[in-house]
Parts: sequence; C-alpha cells; structure tokens
Amino acid sequence: MPKKFFTVSKRTDVIQKIPSLITLSLAYEEMDILSAVNRIASKDVFASFSVPSFKKSLVDGFAVHCEDTRGASNGNPIPLKLVGETHIGDFPSIRLANDEAVFTPTGGVVVDGADSVVMFEYTEMRGNEIFITKEVSKGENVLPVGDDIQKGSIILEKGDFITPEKIAGIRSFGIKKVFVFKPVKVGIFATGDELCDEGELGKGKVYDSNSYALAAEVIKDGFIANRYEIVKDDKEKIISTLKAALNENDVVLMSGGTSKGSFDFTVESINLLGKPGVVFHGMHLSPGKPTVFGVIDGKLIVGLSGNPLASFLVYRSVVRNIIFQKMGIKLKRKIVFAEITENIPSRKGREEFIIGKFSLDNGKNFVAPIFSESAFVSPLLFGDGIVTIPLMSEGLKKGEKVMFELW
Repeated sequence: MPKKFFTVSKRTDVIQKIPSLITLSLAYEEMDILSAVNRIASKDVFASFSVPSFKKSLVDGFAVHCEDTRGASNGNPIPLKLVGETHIGDFPSIRLANDEAVFTPTGGVVVDGADSVVMFEYTEMRGNEIFITKEVSKGENVLPVGDDIQKGSIILEKGDFITPEKIAGIRSFGIKKVFVFKPVKVGIFATGDELCDEGELGKGKVYDSNSYALAAEVIKDGFIANRYEIVKDDKEKIISTLKAALNENDVVLMSGGTSKGSFDFTVESINLLGKPGVVFHGMHLSPGKPTVFGVIDGKLIVGLSGNPLASFLVYRSVVRNIIFQKMGIKLKRKIVFAEITENIPSRKGREEFIIGKFSLDNGKNFVAPIFSESAFVSPLLFGDGIVTIPLMSEGLKKGEKVMFELW
C-alpha cells in the first residue's frame, strides 16, 4: 500500500501553476494553406485591402444618382440617358453625370459618380433612355467599399485553427501560405495488467480505449500523437517507457495507475525520474480526482485515471488548457445555453462534469444528463458535450439554464 494519501487541489490552480513549470518549443513554419489544415496559426494575418474593394451592386439594375430619381413612380416615370453597362470582373472608366444611368449586374462595379442602384424591375427601356418608376435613396442596393472587411483588420488570429472556413476567408486576399506552430509532440501510453490491444478478449481483460481516445483528442487539437505499447503493472517497465516518451516528446500522458491501489506506480516512477517530480496529485474534480501532474526537466507528465470517462474529460478540461496557455493561445469553447431536463445532484466541495445529450424543441435548447460511473464509455458514445457543476454547488435543478460545452 502507498505510504500516504494524495492531497487535492482545485482544477483552476493546476491550470494556472503548471505552465510556469514547463517549457515548450514554440517554433513555427510557413506552410501551404491546404497542407496546414487543422494546424494552429502562429501569428496574426491582416487584410491587405478592403472587401469589397469597390462599390458593388446588390441587384441587377441601373446605377444612378439618387437625386435624379426623386418623385419617380408608375404615374411619373423619370427618363435617364443610358450611357453604358458594366460586366462582372470589369472596372469601367465611366464616370456618371447627372441624368445618366449605367446597367450594372449583381456583383458588378457601381461606377464612379453613382450612389445607388435602381432594380431592373422598376425601370423601362425606350431606345437609349431608361424610365425610372421608383425612386431610390442614397446607398440603396449598393455594398460600400470595406463593408465586409476593412483593410488592416485581422482576418486570421494567432491561435486560430486552419479550417476550411478560414481558408475560404484568407484566400479572398490571395493568400496561399500561412505561418503555423510546429505541432507539440505528445507521447501516450496505457498501463495495466488487464489491458490488451487486439485479439480475443480473455476473462478479466479489457481492450485499451484510453490511449486511442487521447491520441484522437491530441490530433484534433493540432498536435502530434505518439502512441506506445501497453505497459504492464511493472515499475521498471513504466519507468523505461516514461524515459523513452520524455526523450521523444514535449508532453507525456499515461493512463492507469493513479489511485491508491498496490500496483499503482505512477507517482513513484515520476519522482524517480528527476526534479521537481510530482507537483500535483489529486483535484477537487469528478471524474478525475486522482490525476497526477509531474514535471521532469521542464516536460509535463500527466498520470490519468484508467477509467475512460475520467481520462477523456481531464484531458479536455485540464491538459489541453495547460498546453494552449503555455503557447499563449486562448481556447475558444463551443457554448450553448440550455435547460436541464432533470435534477442533477452533486456534492459541495468538488467540481463535477456531467455529459449530456443536446436537443432542440420548439426553438428551445435542452440538455438531458447522462448519469454514469467514470468507468463507463457509453456517455462518450451518446453524449454531445459537458455540463460543469461548480465547486461549491450542491447540484442543478430541472429547468435551470446552464452553459453546455459542445464537443
């Protein structure tokens, strides 16, 4: 049995303190935008011009001076001289004079001198004259220069993931390459005599899901996941795998071996590898209370619970926060407000994560809690996100509005 119990810290204290104890190489590289999908921008990118860069027509019609249309109606059509037309992609040299009009298609340039566009439906052509049957106000049916994006504004922010949506935006400025962080390398392995990776499942055995789930989350975060073989409950083997993983990665995650069982060697193994060793063991958090955080030569080691739910949620709510904070990036969470469909009891003095199922009914958001043990995997299969019950709360009541963080 271990010589002492772990002490328990707040999740926020762990997130705040550990970044100051670790080092991460924040190198960056320039990449083609398609090769950079799901990578993280390392610096801000600014708009080199305004969008639109010209006055753009929102309708098919005629560019005019609005004053020339005053009083126009079906009973009082006002004639204007047709002096030309524009085509998509052209920038005509025409400058509109009083009592003149230029045909302009949707998306076309509104010529100099014009300040509005009359929809084609409110005009009638007679020879080289256009008769206007409805007056327009200044700026009507015209998209001004810079109405979408102003020159000099940020179009890609440091910390943004390079997504198809971001690529659509930055390509509008002719950008083909971006600077991104070189990905953090994360070593991952699972420990436990009960684990197997493939083949027929023997009695008392379970398949390793933790290292795969963690690797998937790491990849989703834009990092490199290096998975290692399952390690049995043997201190020397754990130490040797930790050494290899530390040598090859920036961060190491191991699942299993964090509670007070007699085969739990995580704390001892970390402390034997160097200083400062274990810096936190235990959080006021459910699931995930027995999590271990260690630092060896500036590299973070996290000993996660062997329970799938606990392992997954601690990575999402703590580990990734630590890494991104060290990178100087503020995580962008996907939050919706929703009503809880039933009471959720909790114990004051611990923060608790409850996975829920999101639904929309008659325009209202609802979250149905999925109650489970930390060893369950079904909430990960069927849930859509997390409800957080605060540290000093005794639970949530049915009908209460909460912040629901989507996966």
